[in-house]
Amino acid sequence: MSSQKISMTELEHIAKLARINLSESEKNTFLPQLESVLNSFDILNKVDIDNIEPTFRVNEQSNIFHQDEIGESLPQSVALSTAVVTKDGYFVVTNTIKK
Repeated sequence: MSSQKISMTELEHIAKLARINLSESEKNTFLPQLESVLNSFDILNKVDIDNIEPTFRVNEQSNIFHQDEIGESLPQSVALSTAVVTKDGYFVVTNTIKK
């Protein structure tokens, strides 16, 4: 088995950042599970990548565009048919910016 990859302090810090309240029992349960997940990534350290160039895409596609085409619009009554609240032909939504 590899050396420990994560400490209880680090687990508590991660939980705090994720805003997850863990009980002591949960910490003791999750620490070995997280340790196991991190240990499984050790296999990646064994892969020989010396002669492999970095890439940011997995295929050769680039700049895939399509022409914008004008199509038929929905009638206003159909577009508003699933709205919870409407007024004067518009959707009514809660304010996102308060004055």
